[in-house]
Amino acid sequence: MFSNRIWKKGLCLLLLLPLSLLLIPVFAGSYFNQANSDTLPISNDILDETYLSSNQFTQPDDLSLVSNFLDVPDSYLLMGENEFYSLYMEETSYAIRVVNKVDGFIYGSSLSTYDGNLENFNTTWEGIVNSAVTIKYYSYNETTGAYTSVEESLLKSSLSVSSYEQVTNGFLVHMTFGESGISLSLKVYLDGSYLQVEVPNDSITEGDTYKLRSIKVYPFFGAVYGNTIPGYIFVPDGSGALIRYQDIDVLSDIYEFRYYGSDDSITNSLMNEPILSFPVSGLIQGINQHGFISIVEDGAPFASLVVSPAKNNLKYYYTYNEFLYRSLYQTPLSLSQAESSGGRMVIQDTINSCSIALKYQFLSGDDANYVGMASKYQEYLLENSFVNDTVNDDSVSKVFLEVIGSEMKRGFITNQKEILTDILSLSNILQELSQDIPAMKVVYKGFTSGGVTSAGLIYSSLDKALGSRSELIQIIQTAASLNIDLYFYLDTMKISSESSFNMYKDIALRINQSLLMERGFTKDIYYVTPNRVKTAYLESIKKLISNDISMFAVGTVGNKLYSDYQDLQDTIDRSNAMSIYQSMFEEESNPVLLYQPNLYLLKYTDAYLMMPLTSSRYRIYSDTVPFASYVLSSVMEKYASFQNFSSASKIELLKMVDYQVFPSYIVTQESAYNLQDTELMQIYSSTYSTWKESILSDYLFVSYALNYVNNAKVILRVVVSTGVYEVTYDNSVKIIINYTNSEQLVHGVSVPGLSYQVVTSDA
Repeated sequence: MFSNRIWKKGLCLLLLLPLSLLLIPVFAGSYFNQANSDTLPISNDILDETYLSSNQFTQPDDLSLVSNFLDVPDSYLLMGENEFYSLYMEETSYAIRVVNKVDGFIYGSSLSTYDGNLENFNTTWEGIVNSAVTIKYYSYNETTGAYTSVEESLLKSSLSVSSYEQVTNGFLVHMTFGESGISLSLKVYLDGSYLQVEVPNDSITEGDTYKLRSIKVYPFFGAVYGNTIPGYIFVPDGSGALIRYQDIDVLSDIYEFRYYGSDDSITNSLMNEPILSFPVSGLIQGINQHGFISIVEDGAPFASLVVSPAKNNLKYYYTYNEFLYRSLYQTPLSLSQAESSGGRMVIQDTINSCSIALKYQFLSGDDANYVGMASKYQEYLLENSFVNDTVNDDSVSKVFLEVIGSEMKRGFITNQKEILTDILSLSNILQELSQDIPAMKVVYKGFTSGGVTSAGLIYSSLDKALGSRSELIQIIQTAASLNIDLYFYLDTMKISSESSFNMYKDIALRINQSLLMERGFTKDIYYVTPNRVKTAYLESIKKLISNDISMFAVGTVGNKLYSDYQDLQDTIDRSNAMSIYQSMFEEESNPVLLYQPNLYLLKYTDAYLMMPLTSSRYRIYSDTVPFASYVLSSVMEKYASFQNFSSASKIELLKMVDYQVFPSYIVTQESAYNLQDTELMQIYSSTYSTWKESILSDYLFVSYALNYVNNAKVILRVVVSTGVYEVTYDNSVKIIINYTNSEQLVHGVSVPGLSYQVVTSDA
């Protein structure tokens, strides 16, 4: 148990932190407790070198120098120039070269000239490598009744025609593909420190025979031959992942990642689908030397990031964004086919409302790494108001609590309500924790009569079984006096089969006209049409405000984006849905918390909940990096996933220190055993009495470090050795994190195993 001696010592250290001008070093103690009512996961904090060398951690960098391996051929024409870059273009192929004036490094979309023979490429691939644009179109076989996808580069057919004109600092191309007859316009130009690449949606035309599937622009831009240079491709999966260049044929699978997840109205989501909340990627050609980030400024709802490793038949690492205009999907022709998920394959009738806009920003020196990418992307987000700076200079470390009020339990004849945490119990929990934690964000979940998952579409008032209106007003006032931000949870995007709703008006339809739904543990869960999500939300907010509730945590909508085919004459695609949700929060501006919000809703949330501390662990990944959290460094509070479900709690806490993220917990007054036979049965440990001391000790562990840097920005992260990292902030504070079991000496500072040290500028 947590001894009084250690506890008093910890509190004293916490009180002394703001007064300390010199810290050499701060030691992060180890405070953990066993369960006393619920069953807790077994902690396995012993890490061996094999695990620390895996793709779950960041690996040491090869800093070998990289020189230019491309030139600007004489056939290329200078099309734009500013203080940052020079832009060259090759006539006929419209391939480009970009010279970064800072370091003289040359980036290219092709490997040679369009009329030169490329070693290791056949004619088809030569066309793809050299062409500015490659499309895929659908071809229908009347004999078999099947659609096939055909790839066509601009140079594939002699019937292709194109022309260009020079525009300010760039060029505009009008092209028609010879095989398919599909036409489009491509605009490429310099815009300050960005290279801008655009394909306007209104420039795309199709013929009667072939329909457009997808477009990719400059797919080989920045391609690297095998492992001839040190560097990596950055993928914004979860916290962030790197794909370092390796020998040819070490990896062979091509990976495709959908920004904002799959569109469940067209395709089924993958199990444990990767989380790409930020539509950005990057490529490094010489670590701490050369590289760029690629920002999807428009078209992200329909875009996928494709990564191909170097293989025997194609010996280059390359990555690009592919934009989807029509999908192939399965539609049932009979009831039996619908029940068996069968049917014939058809293509989407209408083209997606997708305009392509890509921004490339080139990096040099200390910016040419994933930390530099995060910093530049943060600058872009702030400049374009995608995120608001909500961190105050006097910000302190916090804890996030999600407290469950009630939930409906499946009964033999009728369902019954389980009261997990009433208002008085919630008040006691908050007052008790606030004695030791100076600030918190808290979400009260399941506060209406239907509990968490059967609340219905419209939320109106506190369930009287949880407390009276006067008790509600009192706890809101108490929370405010204790520096606790208290939010109330609602979710108008999902509704259970036990709730009241109109199946024909409220529920979204998939493209094959089946209901958009999923099987839960105890009941079916339906997804609401985007327009109804908005109207139900606005109606709920109005009712809740009239009942003294004015701060809201909104579930699902932050990270779920799907089309709706309820009205076939006026379908809602992902871009339309995105705009609906943005307008929803624009019309109602009360304080809001969102869970793992996608970029397009990021500016509406007071904090980032469920910040990933890892990636999807795909075999192609070589490293996990804290890109997502560093993008929001010094700009927004970030909270990790719930510690209740962590099997290696101390490692997670070290990652929070490393990634500048605060801890989170689900708590209830009553035992989590009461959640059996409910839709929340996966919550196996939540009792406050079980988790109280862990919450306090975890808070101390994390806050010892982060109180020094809560309003500071990460500017450098160095792998000192396997499992040992040094993170530097713009206020000159450094935090050294040691994931290994043994003591490490870093720049004269001793760091105990499985711990960290904080060093100030005066150290």
